Amino acid sequence: MANTFKNQGAAITTSGGIVYAAPAATQSIIHSMYVSNIDGNASANVDIKARATSGDTYYHVAKTVPVPADSTLVLDKPIDLEATGDVHMTASANGDLEVVMGILEIT
Repeated sequence: MANTFKNQGAAITTSGGIVYAAPAATQSIIHSMYVSNIDGNASANVDIKARATSGDTYYHVAKTVPVPADSTLVLDKPIDLEATGDVHMTASANGDLEVVMGILEIT
């Protein structure tokens, strides 16, 4: 059994998308998630959904949560993913939100 700590970053768009997917044969624990609004003027909302494996249903971790201009939303509780599980995010405005996650991958 090997443990690997990593960071994953991504821009969050209005079309939404997977910002992290646990590799096959790997369990992942997202220890922290920082969603930063890099726009200096406008607030933007974020939706965050997770599913344990790729065939499961998404469930919301956060729904339409505002991230004010020049601020950061911090989620510091773990999200556990099985192999091929993922986290999907959607923003209310393109170019405003970025995410960085601290992740432990267990193989």
